[in-house]
Amino acid sequence: MSKNSRMSELLAITSRLIACMEHEVDLLRSLKPQELRQLQSDKMALADAYRAFTLALREPLAEGETVDAGLCADLVEATEHFQAAVQNNLRALRAMRDVNERVMRAIVHALDEPRAQVTGYSKRGTLTKSRRSSTYGLSSMQHRA
Repeated sequence: MSKNSRMSELLAITSRLIACMEHEVDLLRSLKPQELRQLQSDKMALADAYRAFTLALREPLAEGETVDAGLCADLVEATEHFQAAVQNNLRALRAMRDVNERVMRAIVHALDEPRAQVTGYSKRGTLTKSRRSSTYGLSSMQHRA
């Protein structure tokens, strides 16, 4: 495969990878994590292809082979766009991770708090206390023994 055809392939892969990451950011922002699984699989395949083609481009030119300057400029522009998309994707993923961590901490905190002593309302509309509170249950069991 010639250097120019590798560059054309890399350009196409880069564009698809950028679109994939931008779609992932949109899904993260719209809170649709169930749709991310397939997208992440596609992103990994594209990232592997991107890596393979960038490594292939490091090989020296064949004798007498030239590189198309316009194709090279397009690839430089796509690479810059790709790097910006990677940073945007990374920010969105970190934000989603932070939100998930805060939610989990709130759940753990709520589970660690002692249960409220109030269990409901009486017939007159006043709050009633739980009969199952740990101090009541312990003292009543001690009195029975």
